[in-house]
Amino acid sequence: MSIHPSPVTQPLKRVRNIRVLQVLLTTLIFQVPGACAEWLHESAAIMGTRISVELWHDRADEGAQAIQEVFDEFRRLDDKLSPYKEHSELSLVNRMAAEAPVPISGEFFQLLERSRDYSELTDGAFDITFASVGHLYNYRTGEKPSEETTQASLPLIDYHHVILDREQSSVYFERPGVRIDLGGIAKGYAVDRAIALLQDRGIHHAL
Repeated sequence: MSIHPSPVTQPLKRVRNIRVLQVLLTTLIFQVPGACAEWLHESAAIMGTRISVELWHDRADEGAQAIQEVFDEFRRLDDKLSPYKEHSELSLVNRMAAEAPVPISGEFFQLLERSRDYSELTDGAFDITFASVGHLYNYRTGEKPSEETTQASLPLIDYHHVILDREQSSVYFERPGVRIDLGGIAKGYAVDRAIALLQDRGIHHAL
């Protein structure tokens, strides 16, 4: 079965899959006659989940390099899109976008546009501004905000508060307190990028 990146024109399929917490990329290339091929497997904790890559390659060094490139790409995107890293582009937006439009990278802008499309297609059932309330929860310790705080923050959950300016490649929050978290959108995009990297190396088949 050939690997193909999930097209933007099939957003509902992506929405059904963005909650996957463990990504398994099992890729297979045809063995060169006479070559000493082997399975290569590595795992790493990135983007708040366990990433596993398993390759069958006729050259162990090239296979290992391909796996490393996948991990490097996940780490790059984690540095850009993590809401838990103060230096990330997403964290900068959460701090500043309610004060003035914040210029952002083209890559980030396209992901915000895609997220808005999903919100419109699901009539708001998918909404990255859930973080306006979600950031008040500490799931590791089981802490949660008071009912009063939750109710006061609920009006902030509305993707219409996120204003995108394509010409300026900027984002602005209409209301103070709005926050965003790309969550599964970021993970799904990372998977698409990983697939593209493997395809660039001539790895076109997967189980």
